[in-house]
Amino acid sequence: MKTLPGRYLAAVALLLGVAFGCNMPASPDQHSLSAAAAQQTLDQWNPTYCKVVEFYGFYRPGSGDVRVAYVLLTNPSEQPQKQAIYEARFQLLTRPDGREQWFLTCLLNHTTGLSRRQGWDNIFIPVQAEAPAAKAK
Repeated sequence: MKTLPGRYLAAVALLLGVAFGCNMPASPDQHSLSAAAAQQTLDQWNPTYCKVVEFYGFYRPGSGDVRVAYVLLTNPSEQPQKQAIYEARFQLLTRPDGREQWFLTCLLNHTTGLSRRQGWDNIFIPVQAEAPAAKAK
């Protein structure tokens, strides 16, 4: 009784698929942080001081649940308005009820040189995933 080589290939492919498939993540990124949510959080955090002019994108500084966004900010109450690039740090934290949520935890710049950091490194602002509903008039 002869076996077909196609069956061997199918069996090997099935075994490899199971072996490698079990090591794949279940979903790409369950806890994604969108650029729109990050920008909205920065704009609403302190609207008299902080207005996002341009959002450059995210950097993932390691394997943890931390995202660093680079943004160009301006102070809307200042005349003439000066712009500066800031590093905004967002962290995924677990709330007491077990839900996970992103928080803005740090906003720094290095406009006076790399040795001098200016900004806020002790903030704790929750990121809202959706835009707030428009108020009824």
